[in-house]
Amino acid sequence: MKIWHSSSTETKPCVLCNKKTGTYKVYMQSNISIRIPLCDREDRKCYDKVDVKNMADMALRLISKEAKEGVKK
Repeated sequence: MKIWHSSSTETKPCVLCNKKTGTYKVYMQSNISIRIPLCDREDRKCYDKVDVKNMADMALRLISKEAKEGVKK
């Protein structure tokens, strides 16, 4: 699983503090990604506080499996 930082001009509320942010933590596996809006500023380090790698791994595996089974039907 790849995990990286992404920035965008599109702002969404941070999942922890609800402040508008254009910073995202991205979890990617099998060409499927999950983007989580998180602040990464001096006064708020929400980005460093959140790590959902295990949950994202399970979710992305399930999504990939369901997508493949959906094609077979």
